[in-house]
Amino acid sequence: MMEELTVSTVLGWDLRYLSQCVTIMIETAKSIETESGAAGSKIEQSESYFSSAAGTASRNRGAVDKTDALTTSDVFEGLAASLKLYVGELESNIKTIREQKAEAEDSVWDLFVTEDGHVKSRTSNWETFIEYNPFGSAAVSTKEFWITRYDNLISAALTWVQRVDQEGAELYIKNMENLADRVKTGVTAMPADPELAKILLDYQTDVSAGTPRLWPVGVVADALKERGIDISPSLLTTEEIAAMEELYRTRGVDAVAEALTLPDIAAGAASEYSPTTIADGQADAYRHMYWNALMSQKFGEDWAETYATAHEKTGGNIPQREAMDLWNNELGRKIGAENPNATPEQLQELVRQEIESGQAVVITAKDHNGNALPANEVQLSWSRSTDQNLTGSPAGVGVPLPGGK
Repeated sequence: MMEELTVSTVLGWDLRYLSQCVTIMIETAKSIETESGAAGSKIEQSESYFSSAAGTASRNRGAVDKTDALTTSDVFEGLAASLKLYVGELESNIKTIREQKAEAEDSVWDLFVTEDGHVKSRTSNWETFIEYNPFGSAAVSTKEFWITRYDNLISAALTWVQRVDQEGAELYIKNMENLADRVKTGVTAMPADPELAKILLDYQTDVSAGTPRLWPVGVVADALKERGIDISPSLLTTEEIAAMEELYRTRGVDAVAEALTLPDIAAGAASEYSPTTIADGQADAYRHMYWNALMSQKFGEDWAETYATAHEKTGGNIPQREAMDLWNNELGRKIGAENPNATPEQLQELVRQEIESGQAVVITAKDHNGNALPANEVQLSWSRSTDQNLTGSPAGVGVPLPGGK
């Protein structure tokens, strides 16, 4: 569930650094394009003095390298264009919030702005009526007009900032998916263990085909509210939404409500199991396995696979994390499918056994001094052979590997 932004939070943002990033990415794109073009031209002109089969192979490889480099340049340009657009949207709406907040607080109606972007008065309408008597009714009407106006402008701008912050981040990082497959594979650290290396390469999924959206909304949200279920919309991939709406059509609103509660149930159990390894460690493996076991039990293994895999289709997903989650999800679904009548406690015990026997995978992201490893040293690891103190989340976003699932 997405965290709600507050007025004080967004007014405290300094967007100058994002604008600097735009400039750096444009300069980087131009540099890559210039250097790859120059190198490519020299290789193409080598036939007169390097006309052997080896020379032809070298020129062919050079042409591929040039294409990959130019594609990388295009990705940087795409990132820069996206970021410039989002910075502009954020600046415009934050300016609206700042200006309207100042106007509201300077008005004669003793107004203030709440953290969620709404405008209220410190004086009641009755107090306003008395103060402006014999024109009390007109004063109250005028005050309500300005409260509504400021409220609409500020809350709408805050909502738009929230949308740009959440949806924009997804669309922005999705540019990374356009890198050439050879580039993606070349910058990813491969485990020395061949089985782990195979898991890292095989347990990747394609990026979502659509644009992420907030869900539940519309008919499903209304149906949930009618049942007294108040669930705030979360940013989901197109495929996640399609799976949930299929569940709604085939199993009804109660099934959707239950499915939406399972991640929190799994997170609570994982935290009890190992509160210090929630971030890409043993507890995170536990959370994914237990979540998928529950979904497999309640809604079937096929639907659970569709939904859990759809959850990983965000852009720029760190490849080690994507492989970890998809692998552990699969282990959990097998537990649920093979034990359809198991109690929650029995499922948790089976999940624990898988983790402690080393069947699950985690991420080694720290050295023995507790320092974060650089991105090219972060490794996928077996859950039993990895010290819990060394697990953790890799910094930033990842260069995604080609999807297979």
